[in-house]
Amino acid sequence: MRERFLKRTLFVSICFVVCCSAVCAQQTTGRVHAFIISGGMNKLMNHERYWNDCAFLYRTLREDYRLSPQDITLLISDGGEPGRDMLLEDGSGFATSPADLDGDGQRDVWLPATLSQVETSLTEQSTRLTPQDHLFLFLVDHGGSEDGWLSYAWMWGGERLYATRLAELLDAFHVASMSIVVGMCHSGGFIDELWRENRIIITSSTAGEQSWACSDRPYDEFVYHWTCAIAGHDPEGNKINADADGDGHVTMAEAFNYACQHDRREETPQYCSVPMALGEQWSFSQQHGNGIDDKFIESGNISHSCYDLQGRQVPIRIETKRKYLKILNVKQSFGLSPIIIIK
Repeated sequence: MRERFLKRTLFVSICFVVCCSAVCAQQTTGRVHAFIISGGMNKLMNHERYWNDCAFLYRTLREDYRLSPQDITLLISDGGEPGRDMLLEDGSGFATSPADLDGDGQRDVWLPATLSQVETSLTEQSTRLTPQDHLFLFLVDHGGSEDGWLSYAWMWGGERLYATRLAELLDAFHVASMSIVVGMCHSGGFIDELWRENRIIITSSTAGEQSWACSDRPYDEFVYHWTCAIAGHDPEGNKINADADGDGHVTMAEAFNYACQHDRREETPQYCSVPMALGEQWSFSQQHGNGIDDKFIESGNISHSCYDLQGRQVPIRIETKRKYLKILNVKQSFGLSPIIIIK
């Protein structure tokens, strides 16, 4: 398997990706469906930082990119049950993982991250997505490997999700493209089994390495910086700029580069994009060409169409009686309230 993997020349085992702005990969016009999965293994091993990683990403997808709850499948430890399932990061004891990830008072987590439930959820969703859609999968957890190469993630209850089994589940999807982010020890071993045409795979370490937590905050190091990159801010709201080419969109390649540059631990993140242009061009904010360009703002052409990540047309309103200029685009607005352009 190792020899076969080394012959695959499209795999990029480097910490930085050179983004080629001259290549323009066409974005699909379908929906995005996201899976956020954190098994945790058991309450002795289910660190609080895993919940924090998932909650930060969930808030980013909901608030910054306007994905609906119906387009995010959450499978986290015991599924939000009232029992104490989470080891506190300060070592003081155990707590119940909050089922509300975004603090709005509504339960978000309903499904446990058991092996059987992960298999069921992925299988069910594979029958719903279309060839125009994009699948995003985020997997953070404890990880391991057999023979130093075949990687796996620990699911709730102590079962293992092997990279080979995840490959089978993902191969059932017939979508335009996939983005997969794996943050755990030995995560690089997932690449050899998961890589296919029109997929982006990002891992926090090589197949033979451990992956580490942040030393100064209750998150995992690599995925924390990766989520900061796509969010454009840290969990406290401090601005982050990972948009290397200044085009207003953070691509998967730009997010990977930013996370690598800011990763302070002894780990070697991995990146694979087939074709290479996919990762250099694909971003959540560009999924429908959502940006509102300067020409549109200057012309005041309110017939311009903007869409959210579910393909719904979003109304636009121009206001002129303001003392300052502020542009709200689809990425920044919430719900289906109008996008306001202040001239």
